[in-house]
Amino acid sequence: MAARWGITLHVMVFSARKAPRWWRVPALMTFTGWLFLAATYYLFIPAFHAIGRFIWLVIGFGWVWAALWTFTAVIAYISIASYVRAFAGLVLAVVIGTFLWNTDWPIASVKSMIWLRRGAFAEVAAAYERDQPVAVPAWMSSLAVDGEVQAQENGLYFPVFVDPWRAESGVGFAYIPGTADSRRLLQTAAGDLGAPTRDLGNGWWWIE
Repeated sequence: MAARWGITLHVMVFSARKAPRWWRVPALMTFTGWLFLAATYYLFIPAFHAIGRFIWLVIGFGWVWAALWTFTAVIAYISIASYVRAFAGLVLAVVIGTFLWNTDWPIASVKSMIWLRRGAFAEVAAAYERDQPVAVPAWMSSLAVDGEVQAQENGLYFPVFVDPWRAESGVGFAYIPGTADSRRLLQTAAGDLGAPTRDLGNGWWWIE
C-alpha cells in the first residue's frame, strides 16, 4: 500500500511539474498568432503589391490562427483553475482584435513609416523640391504600385492602390510642398484625380 501511495504521489508531482509546460504552449501560440496578424496588417501595402488579393487569404489564416489558439489558451487556463488569466486573456484578445479590425491600416502604416523614417522621407521630399532626380529607396518604393513614384506638378505621388481592371480610380499618398488643400489635385490613375484628405505629417498627405 505504501508503495502504491508513493507511486501515486510521484505521478502527481511529475504532473504538476509538467503542467506549466503544456499550458504555456497555447499562450505562446496565441501571442504568435496575434503578432502575425498585426504584422500582416501593418505590411498590407507591400504585401498586396507582392501577392495581390491573396493577401486576404493570409489575413484570414491569421484570424483563424489567433482565434483558435486564443480559445485553446482560455480553455487551458480554465482547466488548471487559473480563471483570472483565462478572463484576462479573453479580454485582451477582444481588445486587440477590435483594434486590428477597426484600424485603417494603409493610412496608419504609411503614417507610422513617415514618422519612423523621417530622415529618408525628408531626403526624398527635398530632392523633389530642388527639381532633382528623386532616388527612392527600395523599401520606400515598395509602397507604390510597381515601385513607380511619380513627380507631378503638385506633389511627389506614391500610387498605393489602383483599380486593377480599368485603372480609372486610385488612392495613395504624396509629398505636397507649401499649403495643401482640395485644389492641389494629383493624378491618382489614368482616369482619376485625387486631393489631399489626411495629414500624415511633415508635408505628406493621404490622397483620395
